[in-house]
Amino acid sequence: MTALGHPRSFTLFTLFTLFLILVFIGLGTWQLKRKTEKEALLHSLATAWVSDVHNVDGDESPVPMKPLSAEGHYVAGKTIFLQARTHQGKSGVYVLDVFQTQKGQFLLVQRGWSPKERSALPKGNIKIEGIMRTPSPPTYFQPLNNPPVYFWIDLETLSQELHVPLLPYYLVAKTSHDSQILPTDPFPLPRNNHLEYAVTWYSLAFAILGMLWWSLKNRSHKENS
Repeated sequence: MTALGHPRSFTLFTLFTLFLILVFIGLGTWQLKRKTEKEALLHSLATAWVSDVHNVDGDESPVPMKPLSAEGHYVAGKTIFLQARTHQGKSGVYVLDVFQTQKGQFLLVQRGWSPKERSALPKGNIKIEGIMRTPSPPTYFQPLNNPPVYFWIDLETLSQELHVPLLPYYLVAKTSHDSQILPTDPFPLPRNNHLEYAVTWYSLAFAILGMLWWSLKNRSHKENS
């Protein structure tokens, strides 16, 4: 008698298989829940541009991921570049500048992507619009900032290095005011593949269930023959 043919071993095998089936069903159900959450997020991001535009110098606090505008001028000598940024498969940098509003507030503006470092600024008073963002913490794999080389936004440190009290958020500009700087997506839309993942987990559960049914049927046939 094989190890699997022993009644106790077969019982353990059956219990383990049932456990796997429950795990896979649970993972599939979790993926369906994530699908619903992702759809809500995508809807929120898709409608962000059509929300009411808040002015930086307004009385109310701006809301992350919502439209923001400011009137004023860019401050010379305050340009920084986020390294190792890609656009349509090409490597380059994100160009960020400090914008001083009419009320004297200092806003960091991500003007866009460029294949090389560019520090030319629009002249005079202008109005800028975009999406308000708060910086994301660096990932484990991101290099540390080593001024003047930057890989991620640290507003508190930048305030000290640029010698201006930056606001605790930044603006991803809708227009760069420079044909050589391409505006960047304020929030790249995440892919919603959770339905496919759910189908995969449910399929695995169904396949294992079929194998267990075949095994039980085969064992029953041998015992009755």
